[in-house]
Amino acid sequence: MSPAIADARRESILRAAMTLISERGTTAFTVGDVAKATGFSRPAVYQYFRSREDILGELLVNDMADLSNEIDRLVATENEPMEQIRVWVHYALAHLASPEHRVVREISAAELDERHRGELRAMHGYLMTSLISPLRQLGAADPAALVHMVFAAVGSASDRISEGASFVTEAATLERFVISGIEAITVHGRSMGEA
Repeated sequence: MSPAIADARRESILRAAMTLISERGTTAFTVGDVAKATGFSRPAVYQYFRSREDILGELLVNDMADLSNEIDRLVATENEPMEQIRVWVHYALAHLASPEHRVVREISAAELDERHRGELRAMHGYLMTSLISPLRQLGAADPAALVHMVFAAVGSASDRISEGASFVTEAATLERFVISGIEAITVHGRSMGEA
């Protein structure tokens, strides 16, 4: 079988899994359901994924890779550090609040094998590093701590959108909050940290 056909079949399985999870949740999702949805036999699905958990892990890793790659691409188009941060915040929120990501968020890390948990940790770390450079350029004393705080704020805004808040309002508020906080820390906080 050609690599293109194998890739297409894997993608078909993952799309079917996303649809099933969005309709039924992760607890009612089985390999047999995926086989039926794709028209493949169960053994054919097992040729591409070892287990239900392997499919779930692949969905999470792919989602995080998509987010990281797109944020890297968008941040690289900006020259000013504060604009890089704003772009990072805006796109991360758009991704986390998207219907597709909401489906993926239903997948519990506890359902994953250690390999996928490790890949997720690595991808999450990679995502965070794209904020480190602009924060350093702005003179942040502890950019790693700031990155985690910014990500937590993005997650909180995403939760509010999931509960019905307006994306436009949440995005604007979040961007102002993050930018104002970073400006305060890098302009005023630097002198306090050096004292």
